[in-house]
Amino acid sequence: MMRLILASMLVLILSAPTAMAQDINAEQCPALSAVAVDAPQSRRGRRDSTPAELLARANEAARQRPETTSFTQARHIYTYAPGAIYELYTSPSFISAILLEPGETLGDVAAGDTARWMVQETNAESEIDGRTIVLVKPQATGLRTNIVLVTDRRTYTIEAIAQAGSAYSAQIAWCYPESADQARMASVDTLNFGYRVRVTRGGRPNWMPTRVFDDGRRTWIEMPEAVASSDLPPLFVITGEGAELVNYRVQGQRYMVDRVFDVAELRLGTRAPIIVRIERESALPQRRSARLGGRP
Repeated sequence: MMRLILASMLVLILSAPTAMAQDINAEQCPALSAVAVDAPQSRRGRRDSTPAELLARANEAARQRPETTSFTQARHIYTYAPGAIYELYTSPSFISAILLEPGETLGDVAAGDTARWMVQETNAESEIDGRTIVLVKPQATGLRTNIVLVTDRRTYTIEAIAQAGSAYSAQIAWCYPESADQARMASVDTLNFGYRVRVTRGGRPNWMPTRVFDDGRRTWIEMPEAVASSDLPPLFVITGEGAELVNYRVQGQRYMVDRVFDVAELRLGTRAPIIVRIERESALPQRRSARLGGRP
């Protein structure tokens, strides 16, 4: 019966519009809180701190609290940093959910006060977008304990605070600047900039691409900054069977195409179109056959 109740409450907590699943991008991670705590003063000036005072000041400086800019709907996004302490506000009437990074595997869960706190990992069927979820609920108000989560990627230290009323942390999650940096470095190493861009009909247009590259799955075409999006031409992929209009997304001054192609053309105009051809240099045999078709 208890398992059924928890499952029902989990659905209520985690059921949300699509936008709720969109965490803050790593480039927009909230700044870590920095609390300056002065050492105690004696009448004769500064005295040596006791170990307890040093620990109290260190913990206070490491403590991370909710900020107004760090929410995606009811999901509070912390910036992960080793050694930080993350506050989780709870209420006896509600369940709070801790969401790990997608694909992250939870190893051990430990809480300081297991008698008056429920700290429970959900089963695999309850995962959302590949995340492991830990549920937290106090039995009374006025309680405080710490929770340590050890995963295959990192260790989280959480301070759970039980308070009265309906103000509580529905969900907390993290963004990971170090993961974004590693992914960025890896992606730069795998990018292919080997493309040739040339005009094959008409004069040189003001929308002539400045750079083309791919990551093995997607292709980006960068346009000059001065060109308005309304003046950008459609994109055709050229094959031995002709020209095929392809779908793409415009992100600022970039086309993002969800595929890699050997030959493509940007065409603008009907009777005498301006044509700019984009050729992947590593696909010479395919390029020769592509030249035979696709002309308007």
